[in-house]
Amino acid sequence: MKNLILTFFGLTVLYSCNESPTFDKKLLDPEVIDHNVPLSTEPYADEEVLKNLAPIRQRFDNFAITKDSEFINDRMTSFGKQMPKTVYEPVKDKAFLMAGWQLTSTLIVVGDDGLIVVDPGESDEASKRIIEDFRKVTGINLPVKAIVYSHRHPDHSFGAAGMGVTQKQVTNGEVKIFAHYQFMDYLANDASVVGSILTERTAYGGATYLGQNEKGLVHAGLGPTFAGGKISFYRPTDEVKGELITEVAGVKMILFEAYGDAEDEIDVYFPDLKHVHGSETVQGESFPNLYTLRGTKYRDLVKWYKGVDNLLAYAKKSDSYSHSHMRSWVGNEFIVERIQNYRDAIQYTHDQSIYHMNQGATREELVALVSLPEHLKKDPWLQEFYGSVEHVVRNVYNGYLGWYSGDATELATPSFYRKAKLYVSAMGGRDNILKIAEEAIEAKDYGWAMEITTHLIRSNPKDTVARNVKARAMEAWGFDQSNIYYRNFALSGAKELDGTLDKSGAFDFANPVIIQQFSIGTILENLRVKINAPKATDANFKIGFNISDRNEQYGFHVRNGIAAFYDYIPQNSDLVLSVPSSVVYDFVLGKGKVKDAIKNGVGTADGDINQLDTFANYFDFSKSPINLSSR
Repeated sequence: MKNLILTFFGLTVLYSCNESPTFDKKLLDPEVIDHNVPLSTEPYADEEVLKNLAPIRQRFDNFAITKDSEFINDRMTSFGKQMPKTVYEPVKDKAFLMAGWQLTSTLIVVGDDGLIVVDPGESDEASKRIIEDFRKVTGINLPVKAIVYSHRHPDHSFGAAGMGVTQKQVTNGEVKIFAHYQFMDYLANDASVVGSILTERTAYGGATYLGQNEKGLVHAGLGPTFAGGKISFYRPTDEVKGELITEVAGVKMILFEAYGDAEDEIDVYFPDLKHVHGSETVQGESFPNLYTLRGTKYRDLVKWYKGVDNLLAYAKKSDSYSHSHMRSWVGNEFIVERIQNYRDAIQYTHDQSIYHMNQGATREELVALVSLPEHLKKDPWLQEFYGSVEHVVRNVYNGYLGWYSGDATELATPSFYRKAKLYVSAMGGRDNILKIAEEAIEAKDYGWAMEITTHLIRSNPKDTVARNVKARAMEAWGFDQSNIYYRNFALSGAKELDGTLDKSGAFDFANPVIIQQFSIGTILENLRVKINAPKATDANFKIGFNISDRNEQYGFHVRNGIAAFYDYIPQNSDLVLSVPSSVVYDFVLGKGKVKDAIKNGVGTADGDINQLDTFANYFDFSKSPINLSSR
């Protein structure tokens, strides 16, 4: 009888052609099990810093789940108790932080004849409640004169109408909208390039499909809830590049770039108030999401801590501080220390990752090699409720070296599904894997149970027994976590696996309210990622778009499986359309067809209008269901 020794996932298995592999049960000993994140039932506490919270004008109820439960890590519950709806007053009668109404904390600054609002938030319903409660508590009934979008993410910039702002007021200059000069570019990438996958992953990470309850969303890590609903969005009127010094309603403002949670991050300093708003350059009361599990381009840690340095320069001149998530601080010394610790934690994570990479450490080895020094690890404002060192260091590796470790095994690895079948065979078949998985669940080694059942599911996606075993392990692991992303992805994934996930109510990154604020060029160019390459491989088709009301021209040349985009009409085009911008917007928003508009006299076609069907057939506008845990 011939024996083979196979090693995978760090586990050694004896494989015989005549019998099932043996499994070393000592690896399920509690002392050996790696739970991936430190599990702690020690409640979160920050009594030492309570004296540095801004004065409270009024406090209301709490949207977060704060009742102890066997399905919630105790630290997560106790952290949620810091999130009741609260009107903080960092500058008496002038600056108010409305924390707890939604995921975002909204800053309202009172001017001579109007209000300045930083981050209206995630929906018109939420922002309407905020401004109404603000007026009731303060008695201040001034209109909004300026909106600041700190950055493009869903919880920050989509509730201006709820604050009473209209498109007409923005258009006629009555209300200014401030944002980073690249705000619209990054928003377009989210909405029309990777909108579909971001919508799904954000829904999983935000527990959108689970609802807010003890077995679902407890809180959102940076705030008590995500207050979804109808959104509004107005294109920025004033751009911030470097630094912008301005005045609104008699209030002097310095808006400045400060890279953080987003590349288009801006912060605000109010010199006369000695108040600085750090937006999400400092990300709430947690170790920052230097990489977000919902998916993003590489967040450059060096740019981030240098962005914190930009913020720190203004913080050193400030007596009060607010940011886009959770509570407001007072006291210059405390503010500077908090921000400096935060900055140093980012640099430490980056530098130590690079140090070990230069020693030859792989992406997965970094997880065990890099952890914060004790004084930063114990900082109550750097706990891992939202970001974590563990999942960040993997992305530092990717950001500098990409996915490849240098081991050619990764290049020679069998294809995705075939590899799963090979592992199932090597481990003694389906029944043996299920037996090992059940033993792992009993030993609370949920990560190992999830790992091995994943191969069963990939080898047979319809294996309901394997799906349910993985779901049980994933759910149990999720209930143990104090990091909201770890919990939410696990619980959403478990319901996907057992078939009980109700996929409704997700924030749509390609919401028509957002799309209609993009330029025609941006909308057309981003159609390129919807090309059906097999259909377009042998194509040689040119089309031009003359936007008659804007004196703009664009075009595509479909060839070699791509749609090459131009900001001009290609020579010898097969078809040239002359249409007003409204026709393009109606098409993208699903309100009408370009061909019908031209037939109805709203535009003209130079060439056979039926060629438009030829062009459209090169693209795939369907939406395929996306699964994250059952593939």
